[in-house]
Amino acid sequence: MARNLEKYRVRVLCEDKAQYSFIRGFLTSQGIESDRRILPCRDLPEGTQSGEQFVREHFVNDFREFARGRENVLLVVVQDIDRANRSPYDARNELNALVQSAGMNGFAETDKLLLVFPKRNIETWFEWLLQTAPRSPISEVEDFKLRNIRAKSSKLGRNASDLYIKSLSDLTACENAPDSLANACENFRALSEVL
Repeated sequence: MARNLEKYRVRVLCEDKAQYSFIRGFLTSQGIESDRRILPCRDLPEGTQSGEQFVREHFVNDFREFARGRENVLLVVVQDIDRANRSPYDARNELNALVQSAGMNGFAETDKLLLVFPKRNIETWFEWLLQTAPRSPISEVEDFKLRNIRAKSSKLGRNASDLYIKSLSDLTACENAPDSLANACENFRALSEVL
């Protein structure tokens, strides 16, 4: 379990309910009481706009208020990487540019910020997590959304948390994980170390 997470509240900025439930399940398994510590999610887009646009529109204000503003609140941002030629590094740089264009300094190690960028969509991670061990690699460009539309997002978040914890002592636990999931786990580990 991540060190000192129990004392934090969490704001999740994401594109849809599946992402929110997944993150909620993950964080609950990491020691954050979901009912008391995970702040209610704002109204998510219902197909009226892209989820990526929704995240971009709310990111700067949430970043200012939660990642830098309040001592005991973490900001978790989940944004799909829909374009094939875009990486988590590219997505991070785009959000950092939004912060800088709003007149703030760019991201710092002390920011209470977890960036999570599923490649294609979060259902790609579901596809991998639903396999039995040993898990096979999967394509991060194939769309698994329709196949996993009814997946139990919160349970899969808890499964991902269990694998993350196991991977801290067993490097083969997340072998063949999608690169974007491995990147998110690394970001979580780095954040846990500075809290």
